[in-house]
Amino acid sequence: MNITSAEPQLVHPLGQHIIVDIFDASNLMGEQNIEDMMINCANAANATILKTHVHPFEINGGVSGMIILAESHISIHTWPEYNFAAMDIFMCGDAQPQLCLPVIEQYFQPGKMVVNDFTRGGSISRLGEFQPLLHNKLQATSITA
Repeated sequence: MNITSAEPQLVHPLGQHIIVDIFDASNLMGEQNIEDMMINCANAANATILKTHVHPFEINGGVSGMIILAESHISIHTWPEYNFAAMDIFMCGDAQPQLCLPVIEQYFQPGKMVVNDFTRGGSISRLGEFQPLLHNKLQATSITA
């Protein structure tokens, strides 16, 4: 006898998503500088780089960049005129996105970093319905140098 239940089955989280606000930062300009930082982040996290793209802005010297990873992505937007950068680091599998944080700190030497860490994923019932995890966590950590 095969009984199908509508009760959700917990699956492992699908990924880790880290959002970083970087305040009072330096070294926020230069295509190559930003690309090197993102590549070093990916390498530190044991992620696999598939493609990089960096775009400089002439008006304020800011840079937007993205690295597509086999495990997801890293993106950054810099505002040198405000000494600020925003990063988005999302990785799944065996990659460890939290290992990007020391790289970010080394490159930008910020006065303050605000880190929000989200576990991404869900539970899937045997009927295939997607439901959010009840135990998702949000951790906000303020790192001041």
